[in-house]
Amino acid sequence: MLDQILFYVVFLAQIFLISYYLPGKMLRRMKYVLETYPPSGYSKLYPKPIEYYEKALRNFKTINGCILLVGLLLMAVMFVYSKGGAPNFVFPYFMIQFIPMLLLEIGSFNMYKLMRKASTTRKAELHPRSLLDFISPGLIGLAVLVYLAFIAFVVYMGQFEYPWFGGYVNVAVMTGMNLFLSGILLWNIYGKKQDPYQAYEDRKRHIEHQAKQMAFISISATLFAIIDIVLKAIDLDNLDPMIMSLYFQLIAVIGLRAVRIDKIDFEVYKSDPSQENNEEKSYMISEETAENDKHSPIYKMVGLSFGLSFGIALAFKEGATISGIILIGGVGGGIGLILGIVFGIWVSHLRQGNSSMI
Repeated sequence: MLDQILFYVVFLAQIFLISYYLPGKMLRRMKYVLETYPPSGYSKLYPKPIEYYEKALRNFKTINGCILLVGLLLMAVMFVYSKGGAPNFVFPYFMIQFIPMLLLEIGSFNMYKLMRKASTTRKAELHPRSLLDFISPGLIGLAVLVYLAFIAFVVYMGQFEYPWFGGYVNVAVMTGMNLFLSGILLWNIYGKKQDPYQAYEDRKRHIEHQAKQMAFISISATLFAIIDIVLKAIDLDNLDPMIMSLYFQLIAVIGLRAVRIDKIDFEVYKSDPSQENNEEKSYMISEETAENDKHSPIYKMVGLSFGLSFGIALAFKEGATISGIILIGGVGGGIGLILGIVFGIWVSHLRQGNSSMI
């Protein structure tokens, strides 16, 4: 009974932290930018009409509010009807909580694409970049040490021949996760500059911030996997939902931290006199793009939700383990997201074709 009460307290904290507190901070940050650096003086920052951003903020707030209510309802139903231990639905609900953040990230990526199209100035950065410019060798060494300790731990646990133990599948999952995080970081260091106007110091600060995030997420995920295996080995897996919820809250706090606004150079986004003559044309292009993309996030969200649900259901059918849920649920979510994007593009092209025939 005590473990259930502890779980309810921790899960309630997850609901409010990820669907109320952190989104609230993000909303205040975005509203501050809109009010302090408006399109009238910083047109390069807004490739779409201001109404698009205002609507996006309202949608972000509404979606998080709905997810918050779903979480409270889910907790109430579980409190009334569950018997003998808290059900392990923490991971599926966390993925639902993550959907608004994912849509926001996709929207930001689309904004950068439009900004690159609108930019007529190309600046080459002559500063040589390497991984050690953005993250300390000590932090890299700690992440590698924790990863190697995890491999040694898996080898050690393998000798006990637990029927539920995934063995080297756990190593494969952790290796894949670390390769994925490393790929994101290296793409940001050596890949194309996403924001064409971003000052060099701002980009450097952003990559440094992201490098630390990737390292901390890698370390946290590896330690969580070790704790999860130990709990099962000593027959305390009834604490697993609570530990998982605490882990997801830690990941959310780490992953959603952003560079301080007062350190960002917004002067690079100021309007150019030469742009004022093309302001009406740019507005029309942005308005048309906004109309074409209006339904795209819906298809992505539906596809991702369906894929995650199918993947997680399959994982539970095969015998739910942490690695199985992460692996099968992640693959299902990825396939669903891709199908949602493809369907959104197809519908967009179909609508454009119909409008051209009118």
